[in-house]
Amino acid sequence: MKKLKAVWQSLWVDVDRRVRLGRILGFVFVTAGFMIIGFAWNGAASINFAQGQIPYLLSGGFLGLALVVTGLVLILLSTVRAERQVLTELFGDMSRLLGRNLARAQFSTNGSSDGEGMVVATQSTYHRPDCKVLQGKEGLTTVTLQQADAEGLDACRVCEPPTLPKKKEEPVSAGSETPSQ
Repeated sequence: MKKLKAVWQSLWVDVDRRVRLGRILGFVFVTAGFMIIGFAWNGAASINFAQGQIPYLLSGGFLGLALVVTGLVLILLSTVRAERQVLTELFGDMSRLLGRNLARAQFSTNGSSDGEGMVVATQSTYHRPDCKVLQGKEGLTTVTLQQADAEGLDACRVCEPPTLPKKKEEPVSAGSETPSQ
């Protein structure tokens, strides 16, 4: 029971699994619907009079049609869910890049173009502009050290770019706290 509960909870966390499961269930429902329609047609074909054929066609036809429509809705919903996930990832990337560009516009170089304090940012790290890791990559973003620190980017271990000095936390003295009673 615990394994079943864990699988059920993992479906709600992993969007790709839900999309895949929705598509599989959709195709199973569509296939089952067409099979039921075929069985109903086959049952109606074995009877020679019209009043005996109608129950086969109505019950099998409606059930089969309902399964086909349900399967198509599941496929449509899983496609919408997959597209929404792609758009969410693109929106995240776009907002991150826009934030970098807006923050870069805040820091003025005061007419100097030497690029002092500028580093190249990737997804999770920042590098010197001449880093070997970045060779051959295109579309890289330059940011200031302050901006890279604010984004929580780690310094590259290969090129070892400059880092901002860490702020010292003031120690709390033992006598300054009031005891609670």
